[in-house]
Amino acid sequence: MLRNVMLFLTSVLVALTAGRAFWVWLGENPANLSGATYVEFFQVLDRGIAIPIAVTGMGGPMLAGISAFLFRRDRPVFYLLVATCACGLVATLITINVHLPINARIATWDPAALPPNYREYLDRWWSWQQVRLVAVFAAMCLVLVAPLVRKEAPQRS
Repeated sequence: MLRNVMLFLTSVLVALTAGRAFWVWLGENPANLSGATYVEFFQVLDRGIAIPIAVTGMGGPMLAGISAFLFRRDRPVFYLLVATCACGLVATLITINVHLPINARIATWDPAALPPNYREYLDRWWSWQQVRLVAVFAAMCLVLVAPLVRKEAPQRS
């Protein structure tokens, strides 16, 4: 029962993270908005989602690692969960090493008086967002395949 609950929770957190990354890809490309509009939008959004994104973004890979341990005897599921964890860690490292420093910088900008090189920061953020999207999408696919290949639990009489 614990294994199933952990696999379910892992799937939920990874899917939430992938869904958010997908939504960013669909509608939050800084190239599609003026600098001032994007910065103002981003500053408001970032304050509201920073904690939930941190919980799902770090929680998914962590639970994938725990789930992998719990499924260590079911090799196909174990390998899928290890790969899920690895993809999630890639996304988390991108967030920590690239996005968070840029986010902190954007948080200090005045939308009416952007720095001359603001577009460089937004372009870098966007480029790494695309890599992060691929990583979390792969993690989501891997974790969703895990229940499909797992061995059936022995039936109790």
